Amino acid sequence: MTTREALHQLVDQLPDDQAELAREWLEDLRDAADAGGPPLDEVTLASVDRGLKDIEEGRVKTLELYEHERGL
Repeated sequence: MTTREALHQLVDQLPDDQAELAREWLEDLRDAADAGGPPLDEVTLASVDRGLKDIEEGRVKTLELYEHERGL
C-alpha cells in the first residue's frame, strides 16, 4: 500500500466529527510544503507520523471530550 493509499484509508475511517479537523491539518501541511512555505523539519514530520499512527490505532478522542476533561 502506498502512503497516499494509507492516508485515504485513514481519512475514510475518521468519524464525521473529526474529518473537518483532519482536513484543516492536511491543508496546513500542504501549505507548509509549498515552495514559499516553511520547511517541515524532522521533528515536525515525526510528530505527524505519531499522530497518524494514533489515528490508525484508535488512540483519539473527540474535541468535546478533550474540552470536557480540561474544563474548557
